[in-house]
Amino acid sequence: MGSYGFIKESCIGHSREVVEEHIAKLQPLNYNQFRWWRTHTDNVKPLGKRAPLKDRIVNGDFEPSSYFWQAQLALHKAKTKVDLHKDDSQTQYEKLRLDLARYRKLMADFQKEEKERYQAIFDAFTSAYKISHQELEDDFLNWSGDLLSFYYKAEGSYRKTPAEVRKRKRLNKPLEEKQ
Repeated sequence: MGSYGFIKESCIGHSREVVEEHIAKLQPLNYNQFRWWRTHTDNVKPLGKRAPLKDRIVNGDFEPSSYFWQAQLALHKAKTKVDLHKDDSQTQYEKLRLDLARYRKLMADFQKEEKERYQAIFDAFTSAYKISHQELEDDFLNWSGDLLSFYYKAEGSYRKTPAEVRKRKRLNKPLEEKQ
């Protein structure tokens, strides 16, 4: 077997059907010479830190990055280009060079964005509720539901910070009082 055996089906994290199902939810991008490796976008416009936490969750501000699914698709496409049992290493490299570069860049983007989103989740919850980062992390690790259901749990379990209480009061005022 050549040096690119990792693109075998058993080494790719998800079936092509699952990957294409996730990719279908994304918006295709036009070619960009400066970000040629990106083929799709999740098209979520973040609401910003001042928006209520629930609204940010519902908007998808904290959803996993789409770069992972694009990287998986790159591996599936690469797999169709070579015969791992017949092609020698040099031939495999020549056929797969662009797909593997795309995969590496997408995974680098994925890791960077996931780290940022993970931190944003913790910042949002710790600014809304009186809970330490460590307590929140422990609760996250023991939670089996999605982020919105965790939000509802937090509403019942944690005390709100004074800033969150003021924000909610400001947002719940009737229209005539806001003017």
